[in-house]
Parts: sequence; C-alpha cells; structure tokens
Amino acid sequence: MRTSAHLGRAAAVALALTFAAGCSAQLPARELPPPAQTPAAVPAPAGTAAVTVPAAAREQVQVANPVRVRVPAIAVDAAIVPLEVDARGVLPPPATNEETGWWRAGPEPGEPGPAVIVGHVDSRQGPAVFFRLRQLVAGDLIHVDRTDGTTVTFVVEGVERFGKTAFPTDAVYGPTPDSRLRLVTCGGRFDRSSRHYVDNVVVFARLA
Repeated sequence: MRTSAHLGRAAAVALALTFAAGCSAQLPARELPPPAQTPAAVPAPAGTAAVTVPAAAREQVQVANPVRVRVPAIAVDAAIVPLEVDARGVLPPPATNEETGWWRAGPEPGEPGPAVIVGHVDSRQGPAVFFRLRQLVAGDLIHVDRTDGTTVTFVVEGVERFGKTAFPTDAVYGPTPDSRLRLVTCGGRFDRSSRHYVDNVVVFARLA
C-alpha cells in the first residue's frame, strides 16, 4: 500500500525539463512533512506549499509498474523504464531516445493521482520518442501496459505548453482522487545559446 509520504512526493514536486541531447528532467523536492518512521525529507524551497493527499489516495492498494506506453495517434510504442532522482534532485532522462521514463516515486498508472512519464523530443540524430507529443488532441487514447500483463487506458483531455520558468506544478502534480496521466517533453523555441528548449509540452489525460 502506498503511504501518504510516497503520494506526497508524487503529487508535489516541480518538473523542469532541460535539453542535453534531448530532454532531461530536474525535480527540485517539494514534499509534505515526513511522518514518523520515514526518511527525512529534502528541505522545501522557500515559498513552496504542502499539498494534502486525499484519504482515498492514501488507502489505495499499489498496482503493477508500467513497462510500455502506446499512443496510436502519434505512432508511439515505447518501453517505459523507471527513473529516480539523484542526490541533486535531478531525474535523469531515459538512456535512449526510443524509450520513455516513469518517475518511480510517483503513482503507478492506474493508481489515484497523476502518474508522470517523460521522454526526449529530439536529439542530434533526429526526432525522438515524444517528438509528436504536441500533436495529440482531446479524445486520443494512451495505453500503458504493466508488469502483471494488464493494460490501463487513458483519454487525452488536453495538451498545453508552458515556459520552463512558469511550470504549473500543482496542475501537473497536484493530488487527484482518481487516476490521471501526464506525458511531458520539451517544446517551443530552441535556444541555441543555452542549448535548451524554452518550454515544456504537457499532455493531460484521465482514466478511460
């Protein structure tokens, strides 16, 4: 069973994708105060707010881990690898441009709360797995296969682009009583001086 601290981390971190031969993800910690008998939380940056995790989410039994994401509308059929933040609070990108990464500290797809899957948009070799993510529209389907052989399907509600300095942390990571999915990559203008894309593309989806 997933604990409130586990869900708090999943629901309240900030994601800022940067470009390094694709997209990598930086996740500065924004955590709820840790309950007793849990590791000490990384101190929250000044001005951040704790997020209350719904009771329904705290009581939900954990589901199987995701292993593959399929998005027929944009011809995505890619492996999912679990990703964890390092000591600096940085979530490394998937090892290849063809696979995606699921933030392991967050909910599994199918659990209450927003599961987050990230992927490269492109590299020096050309388009990567989430190159066409911005083309999705409301009603498109996203299928996530899990280790127990089951598949959970989500319906796209919308696709939005945000400047990296104005990433909507609460909208992407805020706790929800039902299962949600976020697909995230880089987008917008590519700043050649910094070698970064200036925006993030976020797909918001709900359980079908």
